[in-house]
Amino acid sequence: MTDFNDFEWVVWRIEVQDPQQLAGEDPDLDERTEETMTQLASSLDCVYEHCVDYDSDADGTPYYAWWVRLPAAEHARQDKVGIPQALGPLRQYLTTQLPDGLKWEITPDRQYTVDHASSTAMRTAYDDLIAPFERALIPLRRDGADALDPRAKVRKWETNLSVGTFDLWLCNDPDSPHTWLVVTVGLWTESQLFDEEHVARLDHFDFNRHHPLLFLPRPPGPVTFTARAVSGAFPSKSSSRAKAADAIGTAHQWTANDPAVLAERVVYDLKLLWPHLTGSERS
Repeated sequence: MTDFNDFEWVVWRIEVQDPQQLAGEDPDLDERTEETMTQLASSLDCVYEHCVDYDSDADGTPYYAWWVRLPAAEHARQDKVGIPQALGPLRQYLTTQLPDGLKWEITPDRQYTVDHASSTAMRTAYDDLIAPFERALIPLRRDGADALDPRAKVRKWETNLSVGTFDLWLCNDPDSPHTWLVVTVGLWTESQLFDEEHVARLDHFDFNRHHPLLFLPRPPGPVTFTARAVSGAFPSKSSSRAKAADAIGTAHQWTANDPAVLAERVVYDLKLLWPHLTGSERS
């Protein structure tokens, strides 16, 4: 895809530069605008993505930015200066949250647009794997994890090959405060069980061989699927020890040739490992 008109969804970026920090040192625009931007975008058949309100340009100029995803029809419905008309009410709302005299810039974001299209393609290609896990795990989510959409995301790519992951937030990690317990599913990439050509490229992509990964295009023929849940201060692949002396990290991994069988076994074991997932209370 070489033109924005080729995409089913186009992500636009609304940016405001604030060199004198007229909005204050900590404007908290992310939380302050999230609910209204989400509702307003939805009413316009668009999707509000997120906000960054703490960053600065290379020259140190503070800026605030909001990303909104527009369907192709709304992207094409532009005003005389090339801005989608659907963004007008969003910009108008944001002006009420900021002081006058700031510099505004509204542009399409190619990286986010391509990322969304690639991730959507990856989810579609692996629906036979993703769907059973969503059906099995989504009813178990708690601690606010139900507000976090499961995510298929392309992480790295090169010519004719993309590599990504599928992650599903389950609950607060009971072994590591202020973190989530996340279940990741994908293909088992041990060399003896997987296509050698793809495995040979994993080092180039800098992925751990045990990490569940998704490939586009999808490898032909039979594959082995895997799911992984990591809890606590588990050492990274470049470390041989946990970070703290009293830290205990655990990694649980399952493999199967049938995604439905794999999802059933993972749910069974997760309920045993974290019994509170079966409780009636949800927060």
